[in-house]
Amino acid sequence: MGADASMQKKIFEEFDSDGSGMIDSMEIASYMAEHYTTFPLEAVQLLISLADKDGNGEIDKKEFADFYKIVLAIVSSEDQGLKNVIYTATSVAENSPKISRKRMEQVLKSFGVKGQINQDSYDKTEFLQELSQFIPY
Repeated sequence: MGADASMQKKIFEEFDSDGSGMIDSMEIASYMAEHYTTFPLEAVQLLISLADKDGNGEIDKKEFADFYKIVLAIVSSEDQGLKNVIYTATSVAENSPKISRKRMEQVLKSFGVKGQINQDSYDKTEFLQELSQFIPY
């Protein structure tokens, strides 16, 4: 096992506070609040959905590699405002600085918004402007 894989395994186990082999939204919220900052539950659920390949609402060990990349990008980001954190997480999941229509719909859905998406993709400025309409913080 390489150093990065070993670190991922260790961090997975830290997130997985109940030892179930799956990380749920409450475990993520608790870990982030303890080690980083408090996130609204909607933001935590979005982080899960960005890496949750099987759609069960939890992160398993296989999905954790993608989740780990997202978390590393967030904690490395200079601007820690929620909207910027959401952009950072989404662009990592998208593997592009441009956010696709599908990802934008996923983000808005996480916050309970069923808006009309008028563009095929969003750059960072457009993404943050769109979020500002729906996310007050």
